[in-house]
Amino acid sequence: MTKLYSFPIVELHLHLYGAIRFETLLDLSRKRGLPMGNATTVAELKDLLVTDTPKNLAAVLRAFEIFLPVVKDDFEAIERVAYELCEDQAKEGVIYFEGRYSPHRLLNDDSPHTAREVVEAVTRGLRRGKADFGVDSRQILVMICGLPQYNWELLELVETCQELGVVGIDVAGSAKGADEKYEDSVVEVFQAAYKKGLHRTAHAGEAGGAREVVNALNEMHAERIGHGYRILRDEAAYRNHFLEERRAHLEACPYSSVMTGAVPPEWTEHPVRRWAEDGADFSISRDDPTCFDNSIESEMELAHTNIGLTIHQLWQAQLNAAKASFAEEPLKSEVIAKVKATEPAK
Repeated sequence: MTKLYSFPIVELHLHLYGAIRFETLLDLSRKRGLPMGNATTVAELKDLLVTDTPKNLAAVLRAFEIFLPVVKDDFEAIERVAYELCEDQAKEGVIYFEGRYSPHRLLNDDSPHTAREVVEAVTRGLRRGKADFGVDSRQILVMICGLPQYNWELLELVETCQELGVVGIDVAGSAKGADEKYEDSVVEVFQAAYKKGLHRTAHAGEAGGAREVVNALNEMHAERIGHGYRILRDEAAYRNHFLEERRAHLEACPYSSVMTGAVPPEWTEHPVRRWAEDGADFSISRDDPTCFDNSIESEMELAHTNIGLTIHQLWQAQLNAAKASFAEEPLKSEVIAKVKATEPAK
């Protein structure tokens, strides 16, 4: 089958430890003697981890509790995951991506290691991936709802690990709480990041509503919104913030949005279609391919065939992503130029 698109891909919303190969998880499980349920084959592991019918966000996130233990506190494994992700991205035509993760969730509670060591391991993998596969990448560090004890340390890491490729901060839900009712310290950390000039993206409008999106903009000074679909529940707020003032970029993950129950499974009514028609600033990503077994190509096919975006609109989403990336100069301008050079006919 002919590939749907011929332009380069820029992926902004990708959870690093939600993008681990199934084969790698099985290999690590065997080596460390840490079973993942009764799964011993890729097919069995997919049955255990992959969501393929609409649920809710908390239900989807429970998969992480099953497979993260085989990666935690293993810096060779963490480096391997980052390296293999670069190889997988290169095969899909990705030229730049931002991998987001909580370094603290990759450590056991009694770990003798530090979150910075996790960042260093990820950096080693991404740099080897760049050398071998030519894919540029950067890191976003994530605060996790329900783990406020790490929030201020995470801000320090974002500020001090820029030479390692860390370019921004995020906040996301977990199995302990996925309603986007973030702790006061989350808001305070975002406000501090804003004052320090650090880049900021926030999960909002996926499990929460339009109010949570507006709060992320007004209280947390978010430059990008992870998901954001439910902003359409407040037409005035949507038009004001995303069409008239164009205050933030929307990071869409179409397949995941239905699997997490963020939007109803009526594809032609999907928020991405409205955003494309309105000329809103949005991009398309995969979110957690380990949980959804999706690819860049499957997301593009879904957006084109089911949601109804044109090829040019798919390309525009890549240009939007390049412009909204947290990459530093001159890399950012180089990525933008590569996407611009491949504009398809309207």
